[in-house]
Amino acid sequence: IASADAAKSIDVSVDSEIRSKVVNGVEKLQRGLLERETEVRLLLLASLCGEHLLLLGPPGTAKSELARRLSSLARGAYFERLLTRFSVPEELFGPLSMQGLENDRYVRKIDGYLPTAEVAFVDEIFKANSAILNALLTLLNERLFDNGNERLPVPLLCLVGASNELPESEELDALYDRFLIRRTVSQVSNAQVGKLARLAAGRPADTTSSSNGNGNGITGPELVMDDFRHTADQAYGSVDVPDSVIDILAELRCYLQDKCEPPIYVSDRRFMKAVQLLQVAAHADGREAVNEYDCLLLEHVFGNRPDDSHKVRAQALDIIASDPGLQQTELVFLGLFGR
Repeated sequence: IASADAAKSIDVSVDSEIRSKVVNGVEKLQRGLLERETEVRLLLLASLCGEHLLLLGPPGTAKSELARRLSSLARGAYFERLLTRFSVPEELFGPLSMQGLENDRYVRKIDGYLPTAEVAFVDEIFKANSAILNALLTLLNERLFDNGNERLPVPLLCLVGASNELPESEELDALYDRFLIRRTVSQVSNAQVGKLARLAAGRPADTTSSSNGNGNGITGPELVMDDFRHTADQAYGSVDVPDSVIDILAELRCYLQDKCEPPIYVSDRRFMKAVQLLQVAAHADGREAVNEYDCLLLEHVFGNRPDDSHKVRAQALDIIASDPGLQQTELVFLGLFGR
């Protein structure tokens, strides 16, 4: 893989308006949270791509808080619901219209429910039953909702799904696949528990992320809904994907499917969306081309189970490090990624 030019791309990107907005957005989202820097960046990346984020982990790890903060940042209509095995479609999509039934029309009153939300959080999402599943899949993938005999476009920007466990039945595999980015969230580490206690007591936690979560003190350009709606299209039209990156992507997919044990299946759709995600990530960083190191993001995209992320990351690092064009400084830089 020829990467003499790409190696230069590890330099700090030049400032751009979208990059300044994203940096400020990250700061606002992570204020007052500990050890959630990766989750915040993945959430912002998912929303800029118009994709959905799945957070796996125990209760009380700020999963719903992240979704609420995204809604506040984007100034978008917000919807939140906790599913159980007994949840009915009315809880997500709205109650049936009594007036509609009187006129022999089977329609729902969707105002204030998921079909009208721009940012949504659905907890225990894999408890969705078959009565909910079909409508939810169409809404997530095609941004459409069938209300009676009408198929309506929905304004959904990003849905954050949360669960304590992976889906148990095959019928939920399609729902699991709708989340392009997946991340396992853990409790705050023992080393940071003291800071967490200080935050709970309203005291400074002696960290750059300590605040009350409202982003006070952050100045500069801010992300607005138009940025979330149009950044992806701008990235697809302006960010190049060099052959060196394409070689890494192709080699990584072949390894995961043909040589990894057990094999990790990467569908054509997920592979194509992954390429587009890298374009958005580069654009948000103020760059005009994807570089090799962007491919490390794929640990959150490829893989079917949480343990797969380590395999994806390790292989991506191996492929990049095998490039003879890398100099010693880049190898040190790469080593830092691997820690």
